Amino acid sequence: MAATPSGKDKVERYARIYVGGYDLSGDARTFSSLDNNFGEVDFTGWSESVRNYLSNGHRIVGIRGFQALVNDTSGRAFDQLKSAENSSQVSLLFGGGGAPAPGDPAYVLPSVQMSDTANFDSGAGMITADFIPEASQMSANYDNPMGVVLADSTSISATTNYTSSDFGAQTTAGWSANLHVTATSLGNFAIVIEDSADDSVWATLGTFTSTAGSVESEFLSGSGTVDRYVRITATRTAGTVTIIVTFARN
Repeated sequence: MAATPSGKDKVERYARIYVGGYDLSGDARTFSSLDNNFGEVDFTGWSESVRNYLSNGHRIVGIRGFQALVNDTSGRAFDQLKSAENSSQVSLLFGGGGAPAPGDPAYVLPSVQMSDTANFDSGAGMITADFIPEASQMSANYDNPMGVVLADSTSISATTNYTSSDFGAQTTAGWSANLHVTATSLGNFAIVIEDSADDSVWATLGTFTSTAGSVESEFLSGSGTVDRYVRITATRTAGTVTIIVTFARN
């Protein structure tokens, strides 16, 4: 049965951000914007009284002004953000009245970090970063960054079929996804994205290369048809892992 959307109960307390294989939510303070817009081309003639426009066809995507506390503990904000031009995957999740769960909104970004600016805010040390799409990760299949959570941050030690997400209808325009492995103990899981027309009979949409054997992240995308329902299956061979998967359809 597909996850039920939680509604408008999205507050900052339950937002989560994953950069590569690390959860930086405990250090995160704010961000300026999650960009998802198009450039404008002015098509107004001399005699027209109202300016009119067309899209230039290029989507502008990125996370701007992400700000975190300068936590220099290994694996935390300063350690992960101190070197600009880092290539990684970034997902920002919006929990509904609690920590993000399958079906909650997410922003999916195959990214390169383009800044690491340090400053003080009300006396607290801060580091600020911008994340934008990285050309070496991009494909024609990545178009829309706004998606959903498919797998939350629950530790699993058995084969797990996560709750599906209902997108309302089929699309033929492709998809993209981020995997974040934030913890592993001898993990060996086949992590597969599946789709279904009826939330019952499932087919493989894509399989991550990562088997969650190390703390890491991966971007995956595909073309063509995506059925109405989508879910993650994690088939265990060994170990215990914590994974997060975010997914967007075009």
